Amino acid sequence: WLNQQTRWSKSYFREWLYNSLWFHKHHLWMTYESVVTGFFPFFLIATVIQLFYRGRIWNILLFLLTVQLVGIIKATYACFLRGNAEMIFMSLYSLLYMSSLLPAKIFAIATINKSGWGTSGRKTIVVNFIGLIPVSIWVAVLLGGLAYTAYCQDLFSETELAFLVSGAILYGCYWVALLMLYLAIIARRCGKKPEQYSLAFAEV
Repeated sequence: WLNQQTRWSKSYFREWLYNSLWFHKHHLWMTYESVVTGFFPFFLIATVIQLFYRGRIWNILLFLLTVQLVGIIKATYACFLRGNAEMIFMSLYSLLYMSSLLPAKIFAIATINKSGWGTSGRKTIVVNFIGLIPVSIWVAVLLGGLAYTAYCQDLFSETELAFLVSGAILYGCYWVALLMLYLAIIARRCGKKPEQYSLAFAEV
């Protein structure tokens, strides 16, 4: 999956760079959207690194919870729009984007001159794990910043600690709810198969 995302990011950046030659012929708003979309991952990476190394633990946790909250709000809207509770799993995209897609985009830029597909590991098993390299580096950078900030920072105040505990409980409830919904969906779909088979057998 990571290799596939890297390949897609390479294609996107190649097309973006090629398309930038004609920005002067595009509508102003279209050019603005294209520039913002192209540079957004890099601005986000710089912001996150600065926050992890120069911020406070409270600000880091607030940022991460805000990202997840926005994902939940969007997924909830999708649930009402589609009338399907399964759309709540879209809230996981924000977590995947911050943890995996951002480093994959950087890796795609760094290896943009390599024309290989990067997704076929049938002959070389190393190809299957090459996508873990940028993710591992990204996690190491963030954990290093988190440890550095925690070392340099004073202890939480009572108010911050209360909010932190409440946020941790709510976040845990969110994951429990997702797990229960996932198990319910699996149980429902697995329960339909015997019924379908029995009906088909009855018709025969």
